[in-house]
Amino acid sequence: MYRLVPLKVGMFDALPKQTCMYRMYREVTFEAPCIMWYLAGTQNNIVVDLGPPDPEQVLETRGFAMRRSKEQQIPAALEAVRVRPDDVKIVILTHLHWDHAWGFHHFKNARFIVQSEEVKYAVAPFPCHRMLYYDHSLGKPPFVNYLDRIIMIHGDYEVEEGVKTISIPSHSPGSQGVLVSTEKGKYFIAGDAVGLYECWETTPHVPSGIFNSLEDYYRTMIRIEQMADYVLPGHDPRVFDQPSYP
Repeated sequence: MYRLVPLKVGMFDALPKQTCMYRMYREVTFEAPCIMWYLAGTQNNIVVDLGPPDPEQVLETRGFAMRRSKEQQIPAALEAVRVRPDDVKIVILTHLHWDHAWGFHHFKNARFIVQSEEVKYAVAPFPCHRMLYYDHSLGKPPFVNYLDRIIMIHGDYEVEEGVKTISIPSHSPGSQGVLVSTEKGKYFIAGDAVGLYECWETTPHVPSGIFNSLEDYYRTMIRIEQMADYVLPGHDPRVFDQPSYP
């Protein structure tokens, strides 16, 4: 059976908590990890999400202070679980925001699974969301250079037996989660649709501070409830309380 292994590929020094929890924790910041997932036991050595640019670039182009140790570089993080980037055949992107979708260049043999709605929106987002996708130094979203290896899907998609992407319009119009069947139940990698455990533990659940449609978001929360036994959030340090799930 599969195991979901969280890999830390960077750390925000002071992420505003209200970006993860809509209209809450104004002026509160926290140290927030950037998380890449390795799905151990999959035929294609599946990875979920690609992390952010280098901290220097993030500070220059986004104004966020980040740090990344040598161990948190993508190749080193994977090698720690005995996987090389060249072994990875499938990368699933929960969405295309810059802190989740930057490390394409490390994966020379992989194909990248993205919701078609996310690609469409990333090319022409609302002005207030443009900086989430575009980089001033490139003048375009980084995924554009890898279109020949991107699998654009519409809706739910079975990647392998027991590994399924689920369309969850929420944090972004084309957000998707990854539902993984394990010996202890169904785990759901939610990306930033559920930024923190606190978002999910609160009743009603709390959306991210970044979204396009609250109506879609609340429908998505209900759908996740119906299908997942365990929800794994996008930026919660508590994810690393366990080395793997289950």
